[in-house]
This record gives sequence, structure tokens and C-alpha cells, in this order.
Amino acid sequence: MIKFFRQIRYNLMEQNKTGRYLKYAIGEIILVVIGILIALQINNWNEQRKENIQEQAILKRLQKEFNSNKEQLQQKVTIRDRIIRNCTELLEYFNDPNEATLDSIIVKHSRLMTPTSFDPIQNDLVSSGNIEILKSEELKQLLINWSTDVIQLQEVEQMFYRYHENNVVPYLDEIGLQRNIMYAFWEDNPINLLESKSYKNPISGKSKLFNTTKDDLLNNTKLESQIVYTLTLNEFNNQESITLMKRIEEILETIKSEIKK
Repeated sequence: MIKFFRQIRYNLMEQNKTGRYLKYAIGEIILVVIGILIALQINNWNEQRKENIQEQAILKRLQKEFNSNKEQLQQKVTIRDRIIRNCTELLEYFNDPNEATLDSIIVKHSRLMTPTSFDPIQNDLVSSGNIEILKSEELKQLLINWSTDVIQLQEVEQMFYRYHENNVVPYLDEIGLQRNIMYAFWEDNPINLLESKSYKNPISGKSKLFNTTKDDLLNNTKLESQIVYTLTLNEFNNQESITLMKRIEEILETIKSEIKK
């Protein structure tokens, strides 16, 4: 084809048909430019097709990750609901000691011994820069804000964990309640620790040295304060979790709208 056009140019030059030659040369340039533009367009189409395939793969992975995050977060809320409920019941014992027994106080206290931590699947789209593959500006902003939302929740979780470790556990040791609480804890099948429920209680039995009465515990203002603070931190954590759950649902809804059927 190139030889063919070249031969036409030679013939025109030999025949001294300059005007026709110039018109032909311009036409040839236009054809070359059009060919280049078509080639670029085809290349752009191919690149766009590859990006679309990559974007859909990322969207489906994000959908799976955030469904998993939603499920995990709901589990943490359920565990904290249990802690809050037992704190509330213990405080009712302080208000009306006649409703309590020593065993019920210990059992309910054992259900406070499960600090939780939300550990979501974190994608690297933002840090890697691959977030620009996503076309939805709304989704990109939600994913950028996601890490901040998670950090806020985890900070409050850590507040309870530190308070429990530095204050609650040492005080239970101090008043000699730890063995009985841990015995009740293992008897109660800790819901967030074990998948299998067929296990033997590692604590051989209740303490024979413990001689504190129900009234001693229900007149202990420090123990009451610890229950109040435990309730407060877990309630605050659940409120944060509800907000975060709404963020997850918003992200999932936006992802769903971007996934091609």
C-alpha cells in the first residue's frame, strides 16, 4: 500500500503536476492522521475495557470485605449488649439487694470479662492510589473516610480494654473475687472466645478462701463505680458502632449501584 501511494507521488512529480501533487500529499497526511487517531481510539477503548474489568473486580472484592466487616461489627455489638445488660442488672442489685444472691452477682460479673475489639478488613486502595480506578466520587470519599471512622471506634474500645486491665482485674484480685468470677466465666461458655462448646472448665472449682458476703459486695462503692464505668464505655462503643454500621451500609449500597449486572 505504501509503495502504491509512493508510486502515485512519483508519477505526479514526473508529470510536473505540482498542484495535484500538493493536494494528494495533503490528502495522504490526512489519511495518516485519521489512521493514527483510529489506532489511538482503539487503544483507548482497550485500556478502558481493562480498567472497567479491574474496577468491577475491585468493587466485588470491596462488597465481600464490607459484608464481612458488617457481620463482625454486629457480633461485637451483640457481645457489648450482653455486657451492658449485665451491668444494668448488677446496678439494680445495688438499688435493691433483696433481688440478688452471691452467685448471681458473681455470674453477672463474669459476663463483663469480655473486652471486644473491631478488627475490620482494611483494603489498600487509598494508600496505594488505586482508588482512582473507581469512577464513583461518592464511593471514593466514603472509602477515604472509612479509616477515620474505624479509628474513632477503636480508640473507645481501647479505653475500655485499658480500664478493664488496669483497674477492674487488679481490684477483683484485691478483694479475692477473681477465682470465683473466672470459674463462672468458663462455666458460662464465653461466646466470643470459643467456636467449640465442648471443653472442660480450666478452673477446678470455686475458692474455699473467699468469705465475702453478698452485702459486702453490694456495699462496695468502688465495685459499683467500676460497673457504672464499664456500662458507660460499652454503651458509648455501641453508639459508635451503630454509626459505623450506617457507614458500612452506605458503602455497600453505593458499591451495589456501581456493580454491573
